[in-house]
Amino acid sequence: MRRVIPELGLNVDKVLIVSTNADKLRRYEHAFDGLYKLKSALLSGTDILGSLGGFIPDCVVVYAEGLTRQKMFPLMDVIEDERYAGIPVILVADPEDQRLYHENLFKDPDYITDTSVAAGKLLDVVERMILSMARPKHVLVVDDDVVALRLMKSYLEDKFKVTCVKSGEMALKFVEKQFPDIVLLDCFMPGLDGPGTLQRIRYLENGRNVPVIFLTGNSEKDMVMKSLSLHPSGFLVKPVKREELMKRIKEVLG
Repeated sequence: MRRVIPELGLNVDKVLIVSTNADKLRRYEHAFDGLYKLKSALLSGTDILGSLGGFIPDCVVVYAEGLTRQKMFPLMDVIEDERYAGIPVILVADPEDQRLYHENLFKDPDYITDTSVAAGKLLDVVERMILSMARPKHVLVVDDDVVALRLMKSYLEDKFKVTCVKSGEMALKFVEKQFPDIVLLDCFMPGLDGPGTLQRIRYLENGRNVPVIFLTGNSEKDMVMKSLSLHPSGFLVKPVKREELMKRIKEVLG
């Protein structure tokens, strides 16, 4: 799996697993754990989309056994949500359940296999789907300097989806609802500074494992030392050159 960066403890890609079978759901969670950022849901007629918050996966795996139209209603909400447009869907189901899925959902799966598929084979399929339909990675840039934000956005916007915010408080509100792939975080900001922001990000479900690169000035050595205990993914000294920035992001995201 090329996307895993064990030495940094990061899982870059995101997978949503939906299953009608609780035992199978647990088995898939175990097989995928450590390879991807995971969300999972039991397909039982209860709301799925609402429980996902801002989680937008790179691939959706649906294990369907004993489907009914009622069970599929929450799945319809997910598959037909515009935020999930273009995200590959893998359907694990036998012929009758494949037929029910096809009759009730507007979007056909991107890959179909039967319920006898081995977990290793399914992992290979997920990786191929992600590679073939990769979305731009989402970078959150946090800096109280508007000029610096504009510069960073100009560096990144041709390769990434970029969101810029002007404070640590705004960053926390964003991470509460969204899953950025990486955060570029200014160390020294009025109010909530960089280390304080990262400390609070780590308490958020969406921010527990997100890689964070600190942006620092040459005179901020004390701030850098304060930040080391938070285990950031690196530091970049401002003003940051585009080549250096792109290289560091590539190293972190793989």
